Amino acid sequence: MYTIDKIPTSKIQRATKLVQTGAKVGVNYVKYYSDKLTNSEVIARKRLHENNAEDIYDGLKKMKGSALKVAQMLSMDKTILPDAYVEKFSLSQFSVPPLSPALVIKTFKKYFNKYPNDLFDTFEATSVNAASIGQVHKAFKDGKKLAVKIQYPGVAESISSDLSMIKPIAVKMFNLKGKESDHYFQEVEGKLVEETNYLLELSQSREVAMRCRHIPNLQFPNYYEKYSSERIITMDWMQGKHLSEHAAQGSSSQEQNDLLGQTLWDFYMFQIHVLKKVHA
Repeated sequence: MYTIDKIPTSKIQRATKLVQTGAKVGVNYVKYYSDKLTNSEVIARKRLHENNAEDIYDGLKKMKGSALKVAQMLSMDKTILPDAYVEKFSLSQFSVPPLSPALVIKTFKKYFNKYPNDLFDTFEATSVNAASIGQVHKAFKDGKKLAVKIQYPGVAESISSDLSMIKPIAVKMFNLKGKESDHYFQEVEGKLVEETNYLLELSQSREVAMRCRHIPNLQFPNYYEKYSSERIITMDWMQGKHLSEHAAQGSSSQEQNDLLGQTLWDFYMFQIHVLKKVHA
């Protein structure tokens, strides 16, 4: 049990953000009860979900780390959350405010005792994409274009405390059952601990690439152990488009869509039924 003067400042700040988010959700419920007086229950509840999803996501994306990762995981199961939450929380996969360049450089200094420009021919200190627990930077080395993923500082250390803070909210907001929620959050915590170990990710990614290279229409990057550590992982830069962006454009032919669907099916069915694990 912590007394208030022993809690690290970062935990106080994270708890404060959570309280502020809770206050906004409370206001949304007041609006909802008022809205029901002039509109149907369906319309009022739809607005409630949209407002709550917006405010909760805004709060979690400021916290980043495991709190935001839970939102990302929840968004992947469309049977748990209303559509408004799924749509908003799915942004945590690729659309989060980035770290400052100064913190990026500090992370390199900590794990390599070198600055990024000492390791790469060029390195862009401003990220090109940011998600729940890390962000991606563009770099070049010996003519190769590289993607360098850097984990946010303190993510691994805050997993347990973050989950203990957001579990009561998640259980109440999304009506998760007692024993089911305990099992869910235990599994989330275990997988998050694994996911913060980028050397483990490197070895697993290499294994999946090797075991699945026979499947048609798949491409895998090379991974570079020399430029990777527990919190930094370097791989080939691969130009692409997020699947949701592709679907939203609606400009591809049915033949292309069928090919995409078949390739994803072949990839995941091979992992599930042959490898007995899924690397996503």
